Amino acid sequence: MSRFASFALSLIVAGTALLGAGAARAQLLFSTPPAQAAQLGKPLPAALLAQLAQASQRGLRVTQVPQPLHLEAIHGPVLGKPPVLLYVGAEFCPYCAAQRWGVTLTLLRFGRLSGLRYMLSSAHDVFPDTATVSFAQARFQSAALALQAYETADRDQKPLMRMPALAQQIFKRYDVPPHVQYAYGIPFVYLDGAYLLSQPMISPGSLAGMNWQQITAQLDDPRSALFAAIMPRVNLLSAAICRVNGGQPTTICGAPGVRAAAAALARLPAAAH
Repeated sequence: MSRFASFALSLIVAGTALLGAGAARAQLLFSTPPAQAAQLGKPLPAALLAQLAQASQRGLRVTQVPQPLHLEAIHGPVLGKPPVLLYVGAEFCPYCAAQRWGVTLTLLRFGRLSGLRYMLSSAHDVFPDTATVSFAQARFQSAALALQAYETADRDQKPLMRMPALAQQIFKRYDVPPHVQYAYGIPFVYLDGAYLLSQPMISPGSLAGMNWQQITAQLDDPRSALFAAIMPRVNLLSAAICRVNGGQPTTICGAPGVRAAAAALARLPAAAH
């Protein structure tokens, strides 16, 4: 359970006790819209993935640098070659739901991403039914970057994927203060022993009320608030990847937005052990 889920569920339980006969009506507030529920677990269409790839390329022109950076330089265990992006989350988690959009936009710059599935965060947590994708069956092909993605629980909070020993060790070592605000919270994003993403790129609240197609359309629109919020952070994570993989591919690492983010990255405090 996420650090926010237990509080949200306690409110539901308390509300049920107080409302009595009204509990059934209250439960309707936590019911997933049928049209969205019908999509759960289905493959993301190629056209939608192509639009996300297009959005990611548009973001390369954004030279604004995010403040604060929410990226920490570290000196941790290396997971492999090419450098590995480690993602740990869960399908029920609304903050993971938001984070996956930014991670997806980043990955699409560095290789071929497939196997994404339609997903919604839990209907019983804060920011219920946040539209997202699941990485549970994701496959990533790239000479510049590797992906290790673990969805530790499904939308009903049942165990889903188990992390291998080294990933568990990294998670326990770095997903604690002072690296993050809350111990063992998710999402967790670790870049091959060099960088740690300490906050989600965007808030799940910024996705409220939108389905997958609407979110993708906003991400692909340079005039939208969502595009303006997420693209500087996608560029920052891209710059971190370029730093650890030797600047490949040059079409990404040399783009204006990534170069601007790289300059900010160079000003981060020295790596912590």
